Amino acid sequence: MHIRVIIALLCIIGVIGLFWYIGHYRRPEPSELANQIPLPPRPSNLPSAPTMVAHAAPRDAQNRAEPCPRDRTDNGMLQLSLRSVSTAKQLGPWVPAPGRIFVIIEVVLEAITDFQLASSAVLWLEEPDGTERTRSVATGALPRPLLSLSPFRGEGVSGQVAFEINAQVRDVKLHYDPFLARQLTLCVSVP
Repeated sequence: MHIRVIIALLCIIGVIGLFWYIGHYRRPEPSELANQIPLPPRPSNLPSAPTMVAHAAPRDAQNRAEPCPRDRTDNGMLQLSLRSVSTAKQLGPWVPAPGRIFVIIEVVLEAITDFQLASSAVLWLEEPDGTERTRSVATGALPRPLLSLSPFRGEGVSGQVAFEINAQVRDVKLHYDPFLARQLTLCVSVP
């Protein structure tokens, strides 16, 4: 009987801690708050009804307002750094579709706080037309593929990730979308 009470208390404490953690690290950025349109005051004689809320400016407007870093960025919890960029027409047995090439990006993910995740599974590329590209299966043929680890504060992991993109594209955005933190974005020039 005592063990069940202890387990229940630990579960409740864990849920409260999770909500605190999410609330502490997922506060809106000042730029997000500036783009929100305030709602007009509601007259007191009207019945309450659902209200539509205006959201932040479209993604393109936000991207134009903020400069895109090219070598390093962080969100206070994790730092993403770019080491190198190269291209290939074949990786191991994999050949890209016609009109496409492989772009190989070597990155470093360093934990600024404890309990972070470094994984190529949440890295993706965005082409200028908005097309999103997830990592290619050909990543496994690279000499140093990015491993999925959970580094402690001050530790990091580096490795390569391959993406299949249009052969004409020269500028892409590399995104890292961690679970409980703000997305990281780097602008990358394809050679």
